[in-house]
Amino acid sequence: MESDVPTWTRPFLHELLEEIPKNVDSLVDVGCGRGIVGAMTRIYRTPKRLVGIDVFPDYIDFCKKYVMYDELFLLDLRQTPLPFKDHEFDVATCIETIEHMPKIHGEKLLEELHRIAATVIVSTPSSFFKQPKGHVERNSFQAHVSHWTVEDFKKRGYKVRGVGSLAMHKVAFPTRKLTCRFPRFYQFLLAKRKR
Repeated sequence: MESDVPTWTRPFLHELLEEIPKNVDSLVDVGCGRGIVGAMTRIYRTPKRLVGIDVFPDYIDFCKKYVMYDELFLLDLRQTPLPFKDHEFDVATCIETIEHMPKIHGEKLLEELHRIAATVIVSTPSSFFKQPKGHVERNSFQAHVSHWTVEDFKKRGYKVRGVGSLAMHKVAFPTRKLTCRFPRFYQFLLAKRKR
């Protein structure tokens, strides 16, 4: 198992938390990794049910050790349907996950998330980049294999905004919280769709 010391975190956690309703009863975190969404939701919201799903056994073990979720599932997200009923959750999050699967599987996963949750929140890098070699060797599921655009989400009914730093010419410039008319100029896309 990898070290318990975190080496990085997402630069847009505040914006992500704003998207999760204060009165959320149930949330499924799809591609939960080490449980940052679960921990943040447990601290700042009071869900009755918090579920994490990941394909990497070390991440599931980490989340079990620190009791990040009420339930954990070791699942390959390329295999749909997911083992949940229609409309079972208030919210489904899919944070920095869909770029790790071929686009056709990501599209099917988005359909599944809409089936099981009233609100779906997705984030992904705004541009394609390869993961560092050593990072991918520890977890082969970490490789970036697809790129998602603002248009990919908008045609599926999502509202999209740019989060993280403003990225120009592969150099990131820190910015204050801004609502950007051009989300693709930011490091990450944060997309949300409600039923």
